[in-house]
Amino acid sequence: MRRFSIVLLSILMIIGLSACADRYDTRPVYNLPQSTRVDRDEIARLSAIDLADVNLTVEDDTTTFFVRDDGTIVFHIWTQTDSAHPISLALLQFKQEVEARSDGQLEVQIRIGAGNDGDILTGVIENQLDAAVITVWTAWSDRNELANLESLPFLFTNYEEAWLAYEGTLGDWVTDNIINPSGARAVGYWTNGLRHFTNNVRPIHGPEDLVGLSMRSMATSTQTETYTVLGAQYLIMPFGEVYPGLEAGDFDGQDNPLGNIHAAHLYEVQRYLSLSSHMFSSAPVILSADFWYFLSPSHQQAIFDSALEAGRYQGILTRAMYHSQLQDMQAAGMSVNYIDTAAFENAVVPVWESHMARFGNEIATIAARYIADTNSLPHRFGDLTPPSQ
Repeated sequence: MRRFSIVLLSILMIIGLSACADRYDTRPVYNLPQSTRVDRDEIARLSAIDLADVNLTVEDDTTTFFVRDDGTIVFHIWTQTDSAHPISLALLQFKQEVEARSDGQLEVQIRIGAGNDGDILTGVIENQLDAAVITVWTAWSDRNELANLESLPFLFTNYEEAWLAYEGTLGDWVTDNIINPSGARAVGYWTNGLRHFTNNVRPIHGPEDLVGLSMRSMATSTQTETYTVLGAQYLIMPFGEVYPGLEAGDFDGQDNPLGNIHAAHLYEVQRYLSLSSHMFSSAPVILSADFWYFLSPSHQQAIFDSALEAGRYQGILTRAMYHSQLQDMQAAGMSVNYIDTAAFENAVVPVWESHMARFGNEIATIAARYIADTNSLPHRFGDLTPPSQ
């Protein structure tokens, strides 16, 4: 317990330091946490936190909640991310929030590096696991085609817009149409990240630079159609097979959030990183129906509020680590460039037309409320009525 307190104290110190304007470049983002650039020493200290040193194992072989003799409800939350990932670190904040907001009546036990998202999602839906943070939307798209819409190209191109949308009506839409119908209960949306292109052939500046490249893809219709309309060939494979495939030269490139590219050391087998921000991936926080309906309304609210606060904190970590990870990869010899976003947005219009024809334009209409640039892609398909916020 003492070691766990030390870890939490370190994290809280980082939160406090982010408020020091004389050390950090900050700017307000509506009612969301400030987008914070934390210096490299603080990132190094944060990344050195070893969750393996914290007692993250359950007391017995159960994977579902139980009640202690003193009435404390103990539940477990699972994620596939490793100990240095912002999602894993944010689970410590979530634990602290839940236990404080419930006056110790709820206890959270964390399990990280827990297999793959598909299996974890199935466990929650079938009430074999209590709670999870799901990082890959292919886990949902296999069950519900509407989940493909989450990764429409250039739906969002910066974190602020995405955070506002997922804390607002877009999050409500995803909850009502994708997650809750599956049998799980959504309590919040964290950040997996904005996806960027990497490859070994050339820098990607415009759509023409993708023509002829062979790229690893997720099994979502939005991503496979995006590569097709851009003239690239795609291969669908699990993320765990990407590094050896690139190392062997079996294909040219891939796309992922910067944190995943860094964690998997893809900079060792990729020469070019093109910062495209072409797809945003949220990370839903979900509970099993059995556990959710076991809880009292006050305990449900405590978990909901805790997921919101920990998610905002996790967003700060993701943004902070982004700059450090980018510097690390450049230092390792990776060439970095930005893309021509407008050219790409025009090129992927057929992907939007295809999906709007299949599913309607409701998600575009909702997303358009949060987009600052009125010339951006969603406004071509959404309701142009000014947002009433």
